[in-house]
Amino acid sequence: MAMAFTISVATGYPARPSGIASLQLAVAIVVIAALLRFLRHLYQMWRANIPHPYARLRSDFWTAIMAFAPVIAGLVILSVFLYSITFLKSMIPAVVPFWSDDLFAALDRALPIYPQSMAIALSPILPAIGLYYGIWHLVHLGGIIWVLHWQGGNKARHILSFMLAWTLGMSTAYLFSSAGPLFTGVYNIAVAPPSVRLAAEFLWANYKAHGSLIGGGISAFPSMHVALAAWFAIVLRDRGYPRIGAAYVVSIYFCSLILGWHYTADGAGGIGIALLADRSSGLWMRRAAIQHRTATTAAIGASAA
Repeated sequence: MAMAFTISVATGYPARPSGIASLQLAVAIVVIAALLRFLRHLYQMWRANIPHPYARLRSDFWTAIMAFAPVIAGLVILSVFLYSITFLKSMIPAVVPFWSDDLFAALDRALPIYPQSMAIALSPILPAIGLYYGIWHLVHLGGIIWVLHWQGGNKARHILSFMLAWTLGMSTAYLFSSAGPLFTGVYNIAVAPPSVRLAAEFLWANYKAHGSLIGGGISAFPSMHVALAAWFAIVLRDRGYPRIGAAYVVSIYFCSLILGWHYTADGAGGIGIALLADRSSGLWMRRAAIQHRTATTAAIGASAA
């Protein structure tokens, strides 16, 4: 947030993300997470055939509230974090005008990949592809909420890698400022399904108005859709579903190309960001664990002495 407001002041960027809209979204996510957790508890009680479920709910209420408190804290922190990310993404062209589209478009021409031709060939199902790609937002938020509910395991590592992936992604987006095929004319927007055209119109209006609406900001490289899909694939691998995760990454990568949002290099960059974030988080957590064990051993030794 400090970085976002520093850039805003330095560039004279006129807009700010809506704090009220961010708060409303955060509250909605907290309520939905609490409701799902409650329904899961009811299901477990039903499976266990609890004889007096109402009395059990009353006795478990405050314990459940205390157990949910860390999840609420995590969601609040992540809401502030994603608020700042939205702000940073909207300001990219104000700091670094789009310059790398020609580079990535040239790389695409050197590859035997023709997204617009594939889109035309798949035009009957293109609206469904657009809808599937849009569901990424639910997977993105749902994935991190799921991890926040974990008990033990690699929970801390995945939370850290989620935030680090976004941080690395935004830093790289400033270095390789690019708009993407839809906004440069490389991909004819008339080919895209209605959902994509509406989203593109929203992003373009926000860009022209120098706005910072929630969900706004134009940036092609790296593809954060693919980066967070890869992060989620790593989470699924950790839970024993590696094939589902791999299939999800490949499908989102394909959708990002065929819908005109991204160049081929964008998805590759996104996967690289996710892997680097996971690797760095793992090293960080292992180092913290070693330091904790060393400190504990030293304390025990001093106590014994």
